[in-house]
Amino acid sequence: MLKTILLLSGLAALHAAEIPEATLKRAVTRALAPLEKQSPVFVKTGGCNSCHNQDLPVVAQTLARQRGIPTGADIVLFDESDATQRIFEHGAVVSAGSLGYTMIREAARKRPADSETDANVSFLLTGQLGNGRWDSRSNRQPLTTGDHFATAFGIFIVQNYARGVQREQAPAHVSRAVAWLRENAPVTNQDSAFQVLGLVWGKASDEAVKRASATLQSRQRDDGGWAQLSSMTSDAYATGQALYALALSGTPATHPAYRRGLDYLLKTQAKDGTWYVKARSKPVQPYFDSGFPYGHDQWISAAATSWAAMSITMAVDAPNQIKAGLRR
Repeated sequence: MLKTILLLSGLAALHAAEIPEATLKRAVTRALAPLEKQSPVFVKTGGCNSCHNQDLPVVAQTLARQRGIPTGADIVLFDESDATQRIFEHGAVVSAGSLGYTMIREAARKRPADSETDANVSFLLTGQLGNGRWDSRSNRQPLTTGDHFATAFGIFIVQNYARGVQREQAPAHVSRAVAWLRENAPVTNQDSAFQVLGLVWGKASDEAVKRASATLQSRQRDDGGWAQLSSMTSDAYATGQALYALALSGTPATHPAYRRGLDYLLKTQAKDGTWYVKARSKPVQPYFDSGFPYGHDQWISAAATSWAAMSITMAVDAPNQIKAGLRR
């Protein structure tokens, strides 16, 4: 974790002042409103907690509340009391990545370790590959793809929920995962963002985090945004994800790259508070309308809106709070 207090130049402070805090808070409140409204519909119709319509929105809402941003009703969640049993029944498809969305949500809600999280950690410790990574086991673009993504989430879960004997085993597993992240170059934007997040969560050296952050910054486009792939244009999913990772790495919101990313998000936010992103994954379940806009593109757009809200929230000052956000 970076501990150095970054001093701000007069020019950076001037840039930051151009976006009033009230504007940032208003953008987040507007983004959360449609996410909050759709959550009971998704749970009732889909019968599950999704990474895009429940998990990321909970993180976004919780983070906003930590920073004093007005929010609406709690994101509605599905009862997952049988989740541990499903891990053992469907181990071929459950991975560090799929568990990661669940557990980053639960960490945001300050869930303590229990028998279910013990099972999750055990599943990960025994499933880590010899080279230190966790594999994603999924081709659902972009939400659950990439071994950088899965490895970072594996680190997050082990760091936050290992206890007892698992806690004694955790450092060796995390060290191997951090080494893999450090040594394997990212390909996609999600790879790059989660390389940064994994190194932060794994408490890698400042130098390693700085190098990964510089790589992520280098992917920024001329319009201020980031793109999921080199062949695509900028969108809110990639931009929000990149900015959130940079924020947790210690990059201040006054940094020119962060400032340009904020400008991009504020300019592209729709009147209803959302951001539109076109889906590019093959459906894994029949389509239904959760009440979030954009039809068949609504689920990735919900995830994008969550990432965007999280990254804007990180630019809002948090009195008496050190680095709000999920970084152990």
